[in-house]
Amino acid sequence: MTSWGLIIGSSQNAHRAVSRLLSHPCRCTVVHLPTAAAAEEWLDGLAPDDLLVYVCASFPSSEGNPDAVLVPIVDRFPTVRVVLLSSSPSVDGVARLADRGKLDLIVHTDNLDSELFLQDMADQVRRFAESSSLDTVRHAPTKETFIFSTPLSDDEVMAQIVAGIDDCLGYQPRVTVPPGVRLTIEGTAVEEAMLSLAGEVALERESHDGNLLMHHASTGRIIGLLSLTDRREAFFTSRTTTEVTGVRLTFEQLNRVIRTRPETALLIAVLLIRSLDRRLRRAEDIQVEKVELMAQLRREQEELQETYKHLEDARAELMGQARFATLGELASGVAHELNNPIAAIMRSVDHLVEDVTLAVERGESEDLQAASTALHASLHSTPLSTREVREERRQLTDLTGDALLAQRLSLAGVTAAMLESVMPTRMPAGRRSQLIEEVERASSIGTGLRNLRSASTRINSLVDSLRSYARPDGDSLTEIKVRETIEDTIRLLSHRLRGIDVEREYADLPPIFCHPAQLSQVWTNLIVNAADALADADNPLLTVTTSSPRPGWVRVRVTDNGPGIDPATLEHIFEPRFTTKAGRVQYGMGLGLTISRSIVERHGGTITLDSHPGGTVATVDLPLEGP
Repeated sequence: MTSWGLIIGSSQNAHRAVSRLLSHPCRCTVVHLPTAAAAEEWLDGLAPDDLLVYVCASFPSSEGNPDAVLVPIVDRFPTVRVVLLSSSPSVDGVARLADRGKLDLIVHTDNLDSELFLQDMADQVRRFAESSSLDTVRHAPTKETFIFSTPLSDDEVMAQIVAGIDDCLGYQPRVTVPPGVRLTIEGTAVEEAMLSLAGEVALERESHDGNLLMHHASTGRIIGLLSLTDRREAFFTSRTTTEVTGVRLTFEQLNRVIRTRPETALLIAVLLIRSLDRRLRRAEDIQVEKVELMAQLRREQEELQETYKHLEDARAELMGQARFATLGELASGVAHELNNPIAAIMRSVDHLVEDVTLAVERGESEDLQAASTALHASLHSTPLSTREVREERRQLTDLTGDALLAQRLSLAGVTAAMLESVMPTRMPAGRRSQLIEEVERASSIGTGLRNLRSASTRINSLVDSLRSYARPDGDSLTEIKVRETIEDTIRLLSHRLRGIDVEREYADLPPIFCHPAQLSQVWTNLIVNAADALADADNPLLTVTTSSPRPGWVRVRVTDNGPGIDPATLEHIFEPRFTTKAGRVQYGMGLGLTISRSIVERHGGTITLDSHPGGTVATVDLPLEGP
C-alpha cells in the first residue's frame, strides 16, 4: 500500500511546492503531473489498496478554475485532502468545493518557502489519517487540539483562574451573597466583575410586561466581563438565584492579571467563549422554536378560518333546522287539517265513479253499452309504457284507418282490444263514427276518474306519512308492515335522494308491533347518512333490503356504495356527539346513530354497521312481538 500526494500544474509555483515537499522526509510519496488530464490518467493506474492522501493544484490555471480541475478528482476520492496554491490575492471558482467541504487548505505562493507550509501539509496528512481511521500514513504528526479547547470543566478552569489571581494580586477575599441580590443593574455603568466560584445567577431584561428571564444555565461564570470590554452600561440585570460565592475584581485588577499572566488570560477567554457559545446555541434553539411556533400558528389560523367557515355554514343550517322544527310542530295539525278535505275528495271521487257507472250501465242502447264497457276498462286499466303506447296506436290505426283518430283515442285511454270488443263487424260508416265518438268520450271520462282517484290516493298517502313522522315519541304500539314505514320515509326524503339510484328489495314479511314514528326516525337517520356518504360517488346507489334472518324476526339493511368508513372511526360511530364530519359542524351533530341505536334497543332489536372501501351496510334486526 502506498500513500500518495499529487501535485498538479506546470507553473513555477507548482515546481516550488514539489521541491519543498520532496525535501521533507516524513511526507507521502509525492508525484507531480503538469495537467489535470495527465493526473486523471495517472489516477486510473493506482493500485486498489493505494491511498490518495492529498491533491495540490496551482492557480490561476489555463485548465480552468479550482472547481473544474479538482471536483472530478474529489468525486473519485471523497476522502482526499484538497490544497490550493494561489499566486493571486483572492480566489474564486471554488463554490462546488466549498459546498462539499473540500477547501481544506489555501496557501499563497509567497509562503511556500516558509516552514509553516510544511507544517500545514503535515497537518493535512494527519487529518486524512484521522478521517480515514488509518494508521498506515507514514509518520503522521500527533493530533493537535484548538488552543481554546480544554478537557477541564468550568469549575476546574475557574479554580485555576482564581489561583492565578491570588498569585498575581495576593489573596482575594471570597464574597458570599444570598439569593435575590443584583450583581449588575441594567442600564448602569459596570466597573467590577464577579468571578463566581459557586452558585447560580440569572440574567434579566426589563420589558413592558415585567422582567424577562434571558439566561440562567447559559449565564457564565464571570459576571460583568462583557460590559467591561468597552466600559459600557450593563445590558442585563444579573440576579443571584442561589447563594453565590465568588471573587470581585475591578477592571484595573483584571488588566493587571491579564498583562502579567497570559495563561490566566487564556483561561478567562476559554470561559468567555464557552459562555458565549451556550448563549448563541440557546438563541439558535429559540429561533428554531420561534419558526416552528409561527408555522404551527399559521396552521392553526388556517384551521380556525376553516372551522369558522363551517360554523357559519352550521349556523345557517341550524337556523334552517329551527324553522323545520317549528314546521314539524305544525305538521301534525296541518296533516290533520288536510286529511278532512282529502277524505272528502276521495269520497266524492268514489261517488262520482258509482254515479257515472250506474248512469251508463242502466242505458239499454248499443251506444250506452259500448260506453259502459269503455268506462270500466279505462277505470281499471294500468299505465302503459312508451313502447306499449306506440304499439296500441299502431293497432288503432289499423282498425280505424285514421292515424289522427288513433292518436286521439290513445290519449283518451282507448285500446285496440277495447274497440274491437264494442265495435260490430258490419256497420254503416256514419254509425261507426258515432259509436267510436261515444267510446272515446266514455273512455276519456274513465281515464279522468282513474287519474283523479290515483292523485287523491297519492296525496292521502303523503299526508299519512307526514302525520306519522310528526307524531311525538310517545305514539302507541301499532301493528304495521316495515316496508310501509320505509316507503313513507323514502317519500319524505325524496329531496335528499335526488341523483341517487334507490333500489328496494322487499321480502314478504308479517307485520310487527312497534312505535312507527320512532322506527321512521331510525330509517331517516340511516338513509340520510347513506345519502351523505354518496355525495361524491360516481354512480351513487342506495339499496334497502328486508328479510327474515330467523323465525320471529325481521331484518332491514341500508347499503350504499360510498367510500366507506375507516376502522378507527367505525369503533366510535355509535358514541354520543361523535361525528365523521368533525370540525365542520354539519348535519346530525353526532347524535343520529346514537339515537337510532337507543330506539332499536328499546324495541328489543340490534343495529350494526359494517364498512369497507367501496361501501357501508347498516343492519337492523327487530323482533315481531315488539318492545
